[in-house]
Amino acid sequence: MRTTIFTLLTLALSLALSPRGAAADEPDLYALSIDPAPSPQLTYEEFKVQELERKARRSRNALIGTGAAAAFGLIIAIPVAATQCDTVTRSDGKEDYECSSAGDALLGVASPFIVGGLTGVVITGIMLGVRKGKLRRLNDGIRYERNGYAGARAFHWDETRGKFVF
Repeated sequence: MRTTIFTLLTLALSLALSPRGAAADEPDLYALSIDPAPSPQLTYEEFKVQELERKARRSRNALIGTGAAAAFGLIIAIPVAATQCDTVTRSDGKEDYECSSAGDALLGVASPFIVGGLTGVVITGIMLGVRKGKLRRLNDGIRYERNGYAGARAFHWDETRGKFVF
């Protein structure tokens, strides 16, 4: 009898909280969002610039996320190493680093965050640099073609960067 009442109560609660019972003016939380299609008036270079900007933004976000993971691991590991671990001199005269069981557990949790985060920082940093370089070269090429420099100036002052370019 208890299980039947519990089952009916659970069913009624799930129906009451289901998204189908929501008011019409509330936003649909389960709606699929699709990026708008690129405008047909875009040239290939403009489309490529938009694509590279999107990829660079994703790489930057990944760089921030992996950096945060590495920082989280360091936040766990540094206090643990200071409070839960001690340097012990063994009988043969060598010093050893020993941690309590809590210190071992916390260092076991922190080390994947540190290693994975630092590896991710290196990889996504390289990806971001490559994508930003491609974007810069593509923008330079577009500006070069629009200004009508068909190879007329090899060495000139670039106003946007504030330096001499070839």
